[in-house]
Amino acid sequence: MDILFQFEFGIIHALQNLSPALDGLMNTASFLGKIEFFLILLPFLYWTVDRRIGFRTFLILIHADFVTSFFKLFLHQPRPYWLGGVKELSTEPTYALPSSHASSSMSVGGYFIANLKENWARTLVGIVILLVGISRVYLAVHFIHNILAGWVVGFAVLWASIKWGRQITDWLRSKSLSLQIGLGLIDSLLIILFGLLARFVVSGTPDPASYSSFSADARSVTHFFTLAGALFGTISGYALMRQHARFSTTGTWSSRILRFVIGIISLLILFYGLDTLFGLVAPDQTVLGYILRYIRYGFATFWTIFLVPWLFLKLKLVKPED
Repeated sequence: MDILFQFEFGIIHALQNLSPALDGLMNTASFLGKIEFFLILLPFLYWTVDRRIGFRTFLILIHADFVTSFFKLFLHQPRPYWLGGVKELSTEPTYALPSSHASSSMSVGGYFIANLKENWARTLVGIVILLVGISRVYLAVHFIHNILAGWVVGFAVLWASIKWGRQITDWLRSKSLSLQIGLGLIDSLLIILFGLLARFVVSGTPDPASYSSFSADARSVTHFFTLAGALFGTISGYALMRQHARFSTTGTWSSRILRFVIGIISLLILFYGLDTLFGLVAPDQTVLGYILRYIRYGFATFWTIFLVPWLFLKLKLVKPED
């Protein structure tokens, strides 16, 4: 592994010779793989373009991030700047292998490519996926093998979704509303269980003193509660939407933009409002803090998937779907 690290350090140094000229471009490309970007992109897709593709993209992203987070904790590998000798152009508190930016961009971008008809659009998405990976190496937060592993994870989740996603969705739709919500809850709890299992497995293997200060928070299971809550809110929200707020994303682009602006403002107020409120109640790294995080992310996705479309229907910003 040391030989691989040294080889990849040489590539990072070569890329960082272009710094600071490319810092802005690379930080922008890196942002396209962050959760904050998807917090804007996926509601836009769900509310204004195609709600079915939007819903499936939510599920693909959550599951890709879960698989990546599990292996990050299980493998507990260092980031380049933790080891020194490179410019610290960005920071991350989690482990490096595999890259969540790479897996998220590959899974979501790959799903877009599978659904896009125009070759230029497919090419553009492919370039974005590549740039996101390069940016993470440039910023010294990932080695190249971290990026490659992330792409493999993202592609695997995408492949599984395309192969079995429709069958699973059709099976779920054949069940009662309460059973659909119950299965969503079980799925979300499994995410938490696997996160706790990964932390238990690595608990007896401390990080080397040379970078333990950088990885002080890397073994937190907070993100698993984030993903679990988001998954439960997405599944339960979609089940209720299909029963009580089925909507069509058609309309003029001015009406679509209007509904997106209203929806995203309400979502951000809710998301950051609950963050501030719950932060006053309990720190994240406590049992109550974990529960509140689950509730916050669950309600944020539930709001996005069900309550915002319900509000759109009441305000006549969308038409009900037959």
